[in-house]
Amino acid sequence: MKGDFSRISFDATKHFSRVLQQQGRVTLDADPNEEAAILLHYMRTLARDLIGPFAGPVDNLGFGLTLDDTNANDLRLKIGAGRYYVDGILVESEREYDYADQPDYTSGPDDGLLKRLKAASGEDFWVYLDVWERHITSLEDDSIREPALDGPDTCTRTKVVWQVRAVARNVLLDTLTTRRDEIVSRLEDAELDDDERAMLEARRDRLDQDITRLTKTDTEPGNDCAAPLEVLVGVSDAQMTARLDPGQQIKDPCTVSPDSRYRGAENQLYRVEVHQGSESADGPTFKWSRENGSVAARWLGTEGNDLLVVNGREFTPGAWVELTDDSNDWMGRPGTLIKLVKVDGDRLTVDPTASIAFTESLRHPKVRRWDQTERDDTTLRLGAVPLIEATAVAPNWLTLEDGIQVQFAAGGTYRSGDYWLIPARVATGTIIWPSITTANGDLEWQPQAPAGIEHHYAPLGFVGVIDDDLVVTSCVCEIDTINSCGARRNRIGGIELAPVPRNRRARRKPNP
Repeated sequence: MKGDFSRISFDATKHFSRVLQQQGRVTLDADPNEEAAILLHYMRTLARDLIGPFAGPVDNLGFGLTLDDTNANDLRLKIGAGRYYVDGILVESEREYDYADQPDYTSGPDDGLLKRLKAASGEDFWVYLDVWERHITSLEDDSIREPALDGPDTCTRTKVVWQVRAVARNVLLDTLTTRRDEIVSRLEDAELDDDERAMLEARRDRLDQDITRLTKTDTEPGNDCAAPLEVLVGVSDAQMTARLDPGQQIKDPCTVSPDSRYRGAENQLYRVEVHQGSESADGPTFKWSRENGSVAARWLGTEGNDLLVVNGREFTPGAWVELTDDSNDWMGRPGTLIKLVKVDGDRLTVDPTASIAFTESLRHPKVRRWDQTERDDTTLRLGAVPLIEATAVAPNWLTLEDGIQVQFAAGGTYRSGDYWLIPARVATGTIIWPSITTANGDLEWQPQAPAGIEHHYAPLGFVGVIDDDLVVTSCVCEIDTINSCGARRNRIGGIELAPVPRNRRARRKPNP
């Protein structure tokens, strides 16, 4: 949600049912945004409660998998058109797609399932649906701008993105086994209380069951649809805390340290976002922006060391910018951070030692400004701040600017794109962040999970060999309409309702 917002105010735990406007009052962007979020939360929660975790309407069931063997030397996995609900989120596909040519996903030549379809690998694959929301601005979709305004953008959008992905069965089993072994190791801790031990034992037993259900034997195909869901992570388990630097502590309980304030000159919405995730060999890093990462421009091309952009007004020499495009957003990859040395209108001159790769194949390329800088206490790594977690002996508070500090809890797993938002306000000299007041009157800032990006998953099927045939086994679930006419699916009003496709398997002998 890299937009120019004052703040994101929706909080499901407050149980607000609507937003009521009052006459003569100032209108803020946060109010209508919260109203939409309240309604969306209600609708999706209701759909989840009625439908379950995943299913689609029987008369327009989407995302069914079939094998197309029209070309004997080039098998294709087809993704059916229609609708599906994942955790209450409506997912739609207007037409049939090839797995290798999805609208918001780049499979790549090294995709294991594609190799399997070309008979270059003998692995079995679990295929699933990954659903998440992507923030769309005029940089990604110019049609949302009103041409009559001759340039300026107005509102932005969020888009439900779906991606059909595949994981090899042996990778699933290895991951589940590793997690089970980690839990068994934790159970050896004699200091665990009864509740923690019971929770870990229940999870261990569930993992044992999942491993058994996924294990392929002579008599069992190992195609348990939901068992692999334990492998997938909706939101990272990372935790971050924000606070105002307490500065030099004053022992007088009636006096607040003068340094314990937000010292910025403007109201801001700070964004702290993971750049490189935990999988990076050098460890995770993060970047931050005082304007929610909303300062961005369309990247038109390069001339020497100059980036040519549509509007370079809010870029400044010395700032770090990220070069990225749609494919990075789709795949959850960070872009490349490069330092600006000069800004001349719509020309952004970068460090001459930087590597710039602009090609016509980039999809909606853009340049985004970030605000981290190198200081005496901060040494950047490839333009980003090394993410140092708190330890038992070192709290490791990391300073952003103007008194704002962040701390990452120990033991977190970080995914590129994880982000936290910190509204900072001049009038109160503070930040909007969850906190409690302890018994002795101290303010204790609370750790928070990432605000996003949250992924939702649904199993679609298995692709593998059964009885020497290459088979797609379906995992999609159906829901029937609750009214009697739809349930009968007979002739109504002279219109013959379409028959429901029930092709659960597609067979073809694997290539020798």
